[in-house]
Parts: sequence; C-alpha cells; structure tokens
Amino acid sequence: MKFRTHYTAHIIEYLLAKIESISTRITVLLIEILIIAFALHSHSLNSESLGFQEIQNKYENKNKYHNPISTNQKSQDISDKKYFSSRFHSEEEYEPMFSLPLSKIFPKNVTNEDLIYAQANTGTNRDSNKQWEEELEKELREIEEREKAFDQSRGFTSPTQIDPLTGDRSNQNLMMDMTAAVDLVGSWDNNKPQTTSNSLDLREAEFGFFGAIDQWGRGNLLVAAHNENGKYMFEVHEANIIFPFLSKYVNLKVGKMFLDWGRLNRIHRHDWPFTMAPIVHEKLMDREAVEDTGGEVSFLIPFFEKFTQELVLGATNGRYWGHTHNGGLNKNNPMFYAHLKNFYYIGDNWGAQFGGTAVRFEPDPASNAERRQYGLDAVLRWNRSNLRSFILMSELWYRENRFPKTTNPDLLIKEAVPMDTQWGYYIFLDYQFAQQWLIGYRYDFFNVPNLRDSQGNFARNAVEANTIQVTYRPSEFSFIRISTERRYTADFSRNDNEEFVDYRYYVQATFLLGSHPAHQY
Repeated sequence: MKFRTHYTAHIIEYLLAKIESISTRITVLLIEILIIAFALHSHSLNSESLGFQEIQNKYENKNKYHNPISTNQKSQDISDKKYFSSRFHSEEEYEPMFSLPLSKIFPKNVTNEDLIYAQANTGTNRDSNKQWEEELEKELREIEEREKAFDQSRGFTSPTQIDPLTGDRSNQNLMMDMTAAVDLVGSWDNNKPQTTSNSLDLREAEFGFFGAIDQWGRGNLLVAAHNENGKYMFEVHEANIIFPFLSKYVNLKVGKMFLDWGRLNRIHRHDWPFTMAPIVHEKLMDREAVEDTGGEVSFLIPFFEKFTQELVLGATNGRYWGHTHNGGLNKNNPMFYAHLKNFYYIGDNWGAQFGGTAVRFEPDPASNAERRQYGLDAVLRWNRSNLRSFILMSELWYRENRFPKTTNPDLLIKEAVPMDTQWGYYIFLDYQFAQQWLIGYRYDFFNVPNLRDSQGNFARNAVEANTIQVTYRPSEFSFIRISTERRYTADFSRNDNEEFVDYRYYVQATFLLGSHPAHQY
C-alpha cells in the first residue's frame, strides 16, 4: 500500500513537471509570435509613410511618366538603401528592420524610377499635411471668435443653452431642466405668550422648470405650495422669459419674478444661508420676498480688469407689496426700482460684491401717498474648493412713507404730515470649518424712529436678535440646520410689556431633486 502511494506521488510530480515545461514552451512561442507581428506591423507602417501607395498609382499610370533609367540591380539596391536609411537617424536603426534588399520587398516590376518618384512625392505630402494643419487652425480660430461674442451673455453657460447662430433647435426644446425643493422647518419656544408654532411643518415645496425656448429666449416656471397658518396655499412664484442675447451686455426679463433688490430678496427661501428671515427683511419686505409682474433690464459694465458693474432697472404693476393671494389694488403709477451691483475680485479666491437699491411705490392711490425705500447690500466671500469657505453678508434698509399735506380746519392752511420712517440691518457670518460642517452667527436690528406714544411723544423702541446656527451639508442637494435665537423687543409706546426677551429654537431639513440652477454671486 505504501509502495502504491509512493509510486502515485512520483507519477503526479512527473505530470506536473511536464505541464510546466509545456506551458513554458507555449509562453515562449507566444512571445516570438508577438515579436514577429510587431516587426511586420512596423514594416507596414514605414512602407505606407514612404509613399508606397504613390508607387502603385505610378505603376498603373506608367505610360504618363515613362523615363527609363538603365542601371544594374546592385546600383538599384544601393540607391534604395540610401533612400530608406535617410528616413532614420542612423544606420543602426535601419539594419535590423530591413535585413532584406528592397528589391525583394517591393514588386519586381517596380523600378528605381518609381522609388525616385515616391521620394519626390514625400515632400508633396508634407506640404499637403501642413496645409491641412493651417486650415484646421483657421477653423478653430473662427470658432473661438464666434464663442467670444457670447462669453458675457447671461445664461450662456447653462447646460441647455446653445450658440444661437449655430445651434440646432429641433431637439433643444426637449432638454428642459426640472427641479423640486422640499423645505421642512420645526420651531419651538417656551415663551408666554408663544412666539412660534411649536411644531414641525412642511414650510414649502417648490417645483421648477427651466429651459431654452428658442435661439433668443429662456423660460422659467416655479410653482410652490407653502404653509400659511396651517393651510397649504398653492401659487406661482415665478413665470418669466429671459432674453440673454439682445446684446452682449444687455439682459431682459419679462414676467412674474422675485424682484432684484438687495441681496436676499431674489433668493428663494430654501436657498437662504439661514432658516428664518432677518427682522428688517420681514418688516420691510416680506417673510420670503417682494414679488411682482413686470420687466427687468440689466446692463453689464465689464470695463475694468477686476471691477465689474451691473445696473438693473425694473418696472412692475405695483398693485401690492410683498406677497399676496389676490390681485391687489389698481394703481395710478407702476412701481419703479433700480439696483446697482459692483463686483470686485480681490484675489486668492477672495471676492466682494456691494450695491445699492432705490424703490418708489404707491401704497394707496386714493391718498396719493408715496413710499420710498433705499437699501445697501454687501457680501465678502472666500472658498477653498469645497473644503473651506467663508461668507460675510449684510444689508441695511431704510423706508419712508410720505403723505400729502392736509388742511388745518382751524387755520385753513395746509400742513405737512410727518413721514413714517423705519430702518434696520443685519450682519451674517458663516464659516465652513470642515467639508460638510458650517457654523454661523447673525445679528439683527430694527427701529421705528418716529414711533409715538398715546400722548404724542417719541417712544423708544427697538428689536434686536442674536442667532447662532450649525449646518450639516452632506452635499449641495441637502442640509440639516439647527439654530437658536435670542430676541429682545422694546416698545415704550405701550403701557405693558415695554421690554421683552424670548428664546426661539429652529431645526431645518431641506433637500433638492433634479437639476438645480446655479446661484448668482
């Protein structure tokens, strides 16, 4: 039994040795085949580069170029070798690849005259290649010049935007971008009386559609359902058409839109860098934005190397201020506004933008009252890819409501009515200290300078708030934010609760679906 086992082991060892030997031979054979194939391929490439096709064409039309040269085979081989060796850097490179005489490589009926003809046509091929390269460079320059005409046009970099001069519009209308944004906000306080809803609600769900209409315009449609006192209201936020190609530096928008005022008004709520609106924004604009239907025209002024200006002029219906679910009042005059923005690139990933806004609005057509509102906005930004970022943002707003003069019944003279003035500002700082984590702080202040008490005396008043927030942002399509606000309210026009301090706590979860358009700086 032991003998059989020992004998079997020897047989297995012998078979393994044979298999190893056979596999080694097969490997060597494959390597040899690859070397031969590489040599033949190299020879084929060199034959083509030396005008072998021209030789065949010349042979077929030999009667057109017949000029016999009497020479023996030895002189032919020498001339062939000299011509072919001139294609290489040295004789050492020539010898291994052309071990056979060229008279044996080419057909026997190819004469020395044919080889001289092929050599002459090599220069012709080089000239044609050079001409082809020049034509290609010319076409590339023309494309670059055509693209430069639209570099500064707003909306040109959108994924669905094409060159209006060369674009094919047959399929472009089908390339529409769609987006959906869901904004969940929970609020809580322990105040008496309560200052928040003490619940988690779907604050807003917004759906957007963006795309190129034709070679001249782009369309935007945003509809939303938002919570108002426990009831969800459906409305159109924006529905407008943009003409980015009226001129290189002129952009026109017509339709319903969030008006381009200051910094925050044109940004939708789910894209804010904080959860709740600043106090001055809520008091003088709206909880989200001032929206209206009309037209905006913007002029880009890129006349400086690091300093760019943009002037926005707008006119809208002016039937209401802020946000409403009805058509408002018919007015004698539309609402006019202007916003001048200035962008300055500081360098090293630092940039700043500051601007000023002026608005004229008619609150009540019956009284001929007039509202004028002025604002300043500024933002300073820095980022290092998506790892670190810093933003400092602020807005200051001032409003005055002017009333017509009234007649004094005792003196029968017209007297001026004091203006109603309000003003406030906020300062916001947000720092990204890790790839997905941000920490921020905001300070709010609001005041009514001409507020009076029941006796007609000026009453001291102010609203002041400090907010600290932490944001976790796993990607650009979602974030979770927790914030705490301490608010101080002083109002000495009343006899009770002249000063009040309350604490408010918020949690926000927002996510986006689909393609979301890029935000402005």
